[in-house]
Amino acid sequence: VFSKDLQKNLFPANEFYKQSNLDSANGGSVEVPQSGSKPAVTMNASVPLTPSNRVDDVLTYPVHKFNTDPIYVEDANEAVINYSKRMDIMGDHIASLNTTIAEYIATSWCPADGSSSLKTTGASRPSSVAGGGAKKAVTYEDILALMTQMDADDVPADGRFLLASANMYADLLKLPEFISTDFQKGTPIVDGVVGEILGFKVYKRSKSVRYDNTFNVIASGTASATTDRDAIIAWHKGFVRRSEGNAKTYGRFDDPEYLGSIVNGMVRAGGSKGRTNGEGVAVLIQDTHA
Repeated sequence: VFSKDLQKNLFPANEFYKQSNLDSANGGSVEVPQSGSKPAVTMNASVPLTPSNRVDDVLTYPVHKFNTDPIYVEDANEAVINYSKRMDIMGDHIASLNTTIAEYIATSWCPADGSSSLKTTGASRPSSVAGGGAKKAVTYEDILALMTQMDADDVPADGRFLLASANMYADLLKLPEFISTDFQKGTPIVDGVVGEILGFKVYKRSKSVRYDNTFNVIASGTASATTDRDAIIAWHKGFVRRSEGNAKTYGRFDDPEYLGSIVNGMVRAGGSKGRTNGEGVAVLIQDTHA
């Protein structure tokens, strides 16, 4: 006898990646035009002035096809349960696609080589990976450094976000500056935002992006290793891109060969930094504690 209450599969929060520019996913790639050099300014210039030509550039990023593996539901199985297994499986296909795409897009926003990126500077804390050794915790000065990098690049103050893993979000909860601006204000949770610090609206997710022991970004979907380092992504929503089509589910119902139905899903998606120089995106990577 089955209960009517199904214990559903769990998926991480994926709202964060919607804070970006949306491009069409109809083609095999997306081209983002880039402005050329800024005009020089001369004081008390003599005429006639000499005009110059501005040479623009283009950033190109690929659009991929993501699909789930087909799953079949046997009619005899559905006959003895009290919940809609077929509908739950179709929901899992959509949620799995969203999770995979969110992780891929987050990784595509980050610098592939993070050796020159900011590193955590705090006290010793356990790694998020079993056997990973001690890491340095996030400090207020670390978040201040992210803000300073954005300010130095003239990134607008409004529209800045952070994505922290559960592990690094726990560090933020120990910062008086984060607690005072978040919990004491009673800020409501809107669109997945769980707090704010130094002008960054904070998203929390079970996992964020990861870097290896030599500070190379780890591709999304890669199994965890003891050398992994968590990272906080900081970005401005106008400086990152995503292409995303509508997720589609496929079904072959009442198939005589399988005595049931077969379902899976597919969506086209891609992501990239919005600028070739990487401005508007920064990462704070966990450093190893000696």
